[in-house]
Amino acid sequence: MKFPTRHPNLNSLWSALLLEELWRLGVEHVCIAPGSRSAPLTLAAAVHPHLQQHVHFDERGLAFFALGLAKSSGRPVAVITTSGTAVPNLYPAIVEARQSGVPLVIITADRPPELIDCGANQAIEQQDIFSGYPGATIRLPTPSLDIPANWLLTSIDQAYARSCRQGLPLHINCMFREPLYPYKSDEDYSLYLAETTRWTESDAAHTEYELHGDGGLNASPVPWSEFMSGKGLVVVGRLRTSDDVEAVLALAQRLGWPVLADIQSQLHGHPAVIPHCDLLLSSRSGRALMCQADRVFQIGGHLISKRLDRFLGSHRWQHYYMLGREIRRMDTGHSQTYRMVGNIGRICHQLAQLHSASDAPLLPDWLEAFRMLGQKVSTVVRHQQVEELSESWIGTHLSALLPEEASLFIGNSLPIRLMDMFSAHRSYGVYTNRGASGIDGLVATAAGCCVATKKPLVLLVGDISFLHDLNSLQLVRQLDVPMLIVLLNNDGGGIFNLLPLAKGDSAIKHQAIDYFTTPHGLDARYAAAMFGIEYRCPESTAAFKEAVELSLQSPGCTLLEVKTAPGEAACDISQIITRVEEL
Repeated sequence: MKFPTRHPNLNSLWSALLLEELWRLGVEHVCIAPGSRSAPLTLAAAVHPHLQQHVHFDERGLAFFALGLAKSSGRPVAVITTSGTAVPNLYPAIVEARQSGVPLVIITADRPPELIDCGANQAIEQQDIFSGYPGATIRLPTPSLDIPANWLLTSIDQAYARSCRQGLPLHINCMFREPLYPYKSDEDYSLYLAETTRWTESDAAHTEYELHGDGGLNASPVPWSEFMSGKGLVVVGRLRTSDDVEAVLALAQRLGWPVLADIQSQLHGHPAVIPHCDLLLSSRSGRALMCQADRVFQIGGHLISKRLDRFLGSHRWQHYYMLGREIRRMDTGHSQTYRMVGNIGRICHQLAQLHSASDAPLLPDWLEAFRMLGQKVSTVVRHQQVEELSESWIGTHLSALLPEEASLFIGNSLPIRLMDMFSAHRSYGVYTNRGASGIDGLVATAAGCCVATKKPLVLLVGDISFLHDLNSLQLVRQLDVPMLIVLLNNDGGGIFNLLPLAKGDSAIKHQAIDYFTTPHGLDARYAAAMFGIEYRCPESTAAFKEAVELSLQSPGCTLLEVKTAPGEAACDISQIITRVEEL
């Protein structure tokens, strides 16, 4: 595709160059919040033949929607906003993107220098507004014929390599003077673009960076033979691709060690995985088994289970290996002894090939003891729950109700803990926002995941998280694939019922209600009606199962509200832990 040389004005030309180069670098989706100062960028995105545009009125929800698109597609997604307070509304999603290793391209329009810090309308200091969370920041001057187009293109390429190619956000701040809109016939910029002929007549980025940080091992890790000869555990956190999942399973089989898998690993419920690892650590027998290990190999991202994370940080390991995609530290106990950074699938495949299965220690009795205890815990979880619709019942059974092609997005706070603790069924496409683990933007992120995958998706979310992101129901009402929102409405922040504050005397309990759980007494049916979304409120497990099945057969969004008593989930968890402690 030959880049056009005629444009309405210089603002339009620079915006077109910027969007074109981002597309050549791999951006396919651009999310746009309406605004005047960003008009040159918006109009350039609107006419680009290959970019898919998404428009939303709420910048915070829009940024989380972009996060979901990027998370599930594996490709950077661009976000365009105007100047002023629109910009800091993007901050929460940028923090989550940075913490979870998801690339976003944040393009913010800005006033020119002469309108900053002088009382001009909608003008704030936007330079470095996101602090150190972007991997790179470009501070573009106002477009000028005195600045070569090659400079603009190479600046984008270099910043993109430093950020998005590393799984980090990129911030591009664009200063524009008026005119912001086309006001006359196009001008010919052939002379200005003359030095970019090679670029204008091709589809390639101006400067291509070849990075080797996402490869495998350059050589066999020296201590690997010694490491695999002991009694160890494999702990699997967040994995992103099916290749990673298969490679991790193959390596675990070679090692012959028990595998403990987080709900984000895509391995939860796999026959080779010990179920309910969080509850195992509540059992005296489980702790005794785990303490026999003298080494651990942790693979992937963040862990949900605080018990497991604390155990990993407090146990005295001879060797603690960690394999992840990002060099960013994930070592809350500050006890890791060896770090491998790179492509998880490739590295696991290489490690599995270093030794045959016969080289690994044979620990059948120890492994069988783990499996037997895991089965006992599963029995406790099943028998403790009556066939009544509750939060713990949903946490146990939801995965089993989903068709294999459906994805599951699990909200933070109580829902993610219920799923990680109780679910023992295989989930194939699990998404979370566990970088910063905020309760904001969950509806929007799930909507972005659904759009990118083009497959049915179920969002399990709590009521406070849902209320936090109510504006994003505008995004889900536009979906043409099935999306089901399972809303756990326990009338407030149910997670606080699990904390010591809720177990104090009467005065403390009243403070917990007034200042932490914050009861709201709201009904979601009216929110569904406002946005034209199908609504159901099942009161039995049979009605819930039927609603899930029907909702995933029809395009569009359905809101399934499950009303439960405050504190009910905390009581269920406490009773199950009490039973497990006796094992």
